[in-house]
Amino acid sequence: MSKKQKLYLSLYKKLKNQIIEGQYQSDDKFPSKRQLSEHLSLSHTTIEHAYQLLLDEGFIYSKPRSGYYVSDIQSLPIINVRDTHTIEDSYETANPDYQYYFNLAEIDAEYFPLHLFRKYAKEVFEDDQLELLEKGDLQGEIALRQQIAHYLFNSRGVSCHPNQIIIGSSTEQLLNMVTELLNDSSFIIEKPSYPPIKHVLDKQQRPYIQATVEEDGINTSEVLHSNNDILYITPSHQFPTGYVMNLKKRTQLIKWSHQKASRYIIEDDYDSEFRYYGKPIPALQNLDKKDKVIYISTFSKSLYPSCRIAYIVLPKRLLSEYHAISHKESNTVPVHIQQIIANFMASGSFERHLNKMRKIYREKLSYILDKLAPYHEQLQIEGAFTGMHFTLTVKNGLSLEECLERAQQLKLKLNVYNYDNMPQHEPKFILGFGGIPNDQLEAHTDTLIKALTI
Repeated sequence: MSKKQKLYLSLYKKLKNQIIEGQYQSDDKFPSKRQLSEHLSLSHTTIEHAYQLLLDEGFIYSKPRSGYYVSDIQSLPIINVRDTHTIEDSYETANPDYQYYFNLAEIDAEYFPLHLFRKYAKEVFEDDQLELLEKGDLQGEIALRQQIAHYLFNSRGVSCHPNQIIIGSSTEQLLNMVTELLNDSSFIIEKPSYPPIKHVLDKQQRPYIQATVEEDGINTSEVLHSNNDILYITPSHQFPTGYVMNLKKRTQLIKWSHQKASRYIIEDDYDSEFRYYGKPIPALQNLDKKDKVIYISTFSKSLYPSCRIAYIVLPKRLLSEYHAISHKESNTVPVHIQQIIANFMASGSFERHLNKMRKIYREKLSYILDKLAPYHEQLQIEGAFTGMHFTLTVKNGLSLEECLERAQQLKLKLNVYNYDNMPQHEPKFILGFGGIPNDQLEAHTDTLIKALTI
């Protein structure tokens, strides 16, 4: 590790400990980078990198043109704080220090059919539907569940009854629910893993092991030789690697789940809507003939992140156990939003919107990959067959510190690939492209190349 790396990591750890120990209170204004740089006689770059780690892990947050503030520590999950990267990390608040970015979890809002949403919203509120003012169904509105069941069957090969679907406000909320249904079960999750599952398991203090993710999916040998019964996977576009699980491994895992009554697979069909090359692989649930797959997905990418609607398909046995719970959490998704989206889907507008966005995102990705192609010896790209992110490894000898410093000078924000403390021998970044406007795509890509190539 270089001297510069030790400096910013040391500063990051010191500031993090000060926050944890209560030397700062929630919403306290944090020292500006300039103030801290002058006070500690450290470079602006060192301060920037330390603050970026604190931002990534949720210890501080930024306000445009105001500065940095301390987060509410009580709201942070009790986990290894070095592992708290989430999908949403990279698009919290626009940082005025950056002009270029490859943020995760962003959509191209320019093409969203707002006029149709206004139309369906107007229809919902103009009709004399007093039931929209009530609490609504605990599982979610039946109209939306019917549309989801229809969509899943036609697009992902998922066969289910609307009564098996439960709607929630986020993947994490539904994971909390299903892990409680599974009582004392022990889990297997991917390494590196999709952060929400670790958050849930750590908060509930549930035992789990991690199985290594390979280029064709999770290492099935590690799963087959484990004594744990619940497997959580993101086979369609694994986060963060971007790898897609092949059919052979999917079949192996289905057979594994059939061997014991207590075994289940939680299939998070993350990013499944957007596949750009080759024939889509059906959902894992499509291969399951014994009701052993718990399917979960969300509308965050296919519609927009702030709609806050996720859904889960429960196997029939678990559905019975769900109904047996005497005190269930109320559904947190507004009834009128559910009805608007149900109408949007029923009209065929949702399918048309998805088809249009697949084309737009495919064109964006193809443009970026074509621009990067001449630098294939310096920049290794992985996980770009589907979804809205890919990984990029710098193989030209530049260190992580040098990459970040060059990016900083060009006002480019980079998301360091750093999950589950897995060692990286070369600088590696995770890049989202969905939210970059088309007229800025060239400038963003040229800046990326300039920052990471020699």
